[in-house]
Amino acid sequence: MKLENDLWHYALRLYSQPGVESACLELQKTGLSINRLLFCLWLGQDAGRQLDLTVLQGATDWQSEITHPLRALRYKVRTYKQQDETYQACYSAMRKAELACEQLELALMYDVAEQMLKGEAGSSLVLENLAGYLNGCTLNAAPSVTAAFEPLLQAALPEMPEDWQQILSLPVE
Repeated sequence: MKLENDLWHYALRLYSQPGVESACLELQKTGLSINRLLFCLWLGQDAGRQLDLTVLQGATDWQSEITHPLRALRYKVRTYKQQDETYQACYSAMRKAELACEQLELALMYDVAEQMLKGEAGSSLVLENLAGYLNGCTLNAAPSVTAAFEPLLQAALPEMPEDWQQILSLPVE
């Protein structure tokens, strides 16, 4: 498994774009996985592959067994840190460990990407992949969710289709 790969570098580049981090964190609050969202974008735009959630079991197990519990612990430490700065070093170490877990999860997804069917890379495939991921999620259909997708898609897609909200089955504002 290669930790330094095209998906990891894509995720870092996209996440650093204006508005993307806050949009991703907003979507994460709704229960969506930032890594799955970034994977769908990369898979359709750069890799030209159709999302197949069935081959992501290793990454899904890692996320639920390791990353999510670590994030929950970090959130607990954050409450301590807010009351006493002595906890800052522990909190920072946990953030670093969580990022390492996320990088490993992306590496697991990268490793299985070639098992997915080839498609024509571009906006249509990106939206198809996102729709496939969202179809399996319980998503609050609030306008704030739609608004959070916009900066993410604008950063990822050179040409964003006007009907992207309908394709993703999101409420149109």
